[in-house]
Amino acid sequence: MNIVFDFGNVLFTWDPVALVNAEFPASERAGWEVKALVDALVFHDDWQAFDAGTLEADVLAERCATRLNLRASAVAKFIERVPHVLPVIEPTVAIVQSLLAGDRGAQRVYYLSNMPAPWADVIEARCPWVSQFHGGVFSARVRLAKPYPAIYAATEAALSLVPAETLFLDDSPPNVEAARARAWHAEIITQPSDVRDALRRHGVM
Repeated sequence: MNIVFDFGNVLFTWDPVALVNAEFPASERAGWEVKALVDALVFHDDWQAFDAGTLEADVLAERCATRLNLRASAVAKFIERVPHVLPVIEPTVAIVQSLLAGDRGAQRVYYLSNMPAPWADVIEARCPWVSQFHGGVFSARVRLAKPYPAIYAATEAALSLVPAETLFLDDSPPNVEAARARAWHAEIITQPSDVRDALRRHGVM
């Protein structure tokens, strides 16, 4: 079976509120409440374009600063800092490494993640185990993003995936539904233990 892992909240904790609290100083927030700032900063079309590789980090910082009355340098520093501090979900990484070692039979192990290009570079440098996957797709490098169908088609082509023989693990219901629409098996991951449970349901663990 082909097993395809998302990164956010599957292999790395993605908690924008905690990240803003920790990495975006209160003195730089221009009076924004943290949750409101996260909604306006991260859950905006500009950030989605950054994920998809169609907007560069410096342009994103300038646009966000103008739109939200923030200092561009503070936004840029936050954007640059995030991939260095994303917490690794160690139990899931251990499962990935077990699968790659062949402990659960001859599985092919891949990733498909919405990830800006500069963040992907940092993650690969921080976490040598990423290079052990049999292959993978970071959204910005193909200039596409989940949940749009084109990125699933591109992933199938790049990794020679047969949809009926592919299991996708992702924390986003729209991403999972999009994978199912292409006849992938797909499971929603809401906590680390869900990964092992999903693999068991599909006869892997």
